[in-house]
Amino acid sequence: ATPETAAEISRLTSGRGVDVIIEMLANRNLDTDLGLIARQGRIVIVGNRGRIEIDPRQTMARESSIVGMSLWHTTDDELRDIHLGLGAGLVSGSLTPVVGRRFGLEQVAEAHREVMVGGAGGKIVLTMR
Repeated sequence: ATPETAAEISRLTSGRGVDVIIEMLANRNLDTDLGLIARQGRIVIVGNRGRIEIDPRQTMARESSIVGMSLWHTTDDELRDIHLGLGAGLVSGSLTPVVGRRFGLEQVAEAHREVMVGGAGGKIVLTMR
């Protein structure tokens, strides 16, 4: 998060912080996340590209937790439940993915480069045109 984004999150939560952060790039964002998490909040790391140094006192002060998650260990039943939950959230509108850019299948190499550059706003989507 940028300093502006962190300030906006603090303002929107009246300084309380957020209950859950799903972190896609921990080596870049985890230290900032620790300053944004609410008391007894949870940071779930699902993506990382390297090592990072953090101050554990931030987790202690908020009695928060950092957990790692990998779908590689998910059972077939758990995957089914995840997919059902995602589908229900999309249908109800409680999940509203942000699409940053759309690429046709013939642009798959360009889309991959965009993913690797990072900093994209929203999801990068491949479409069949």
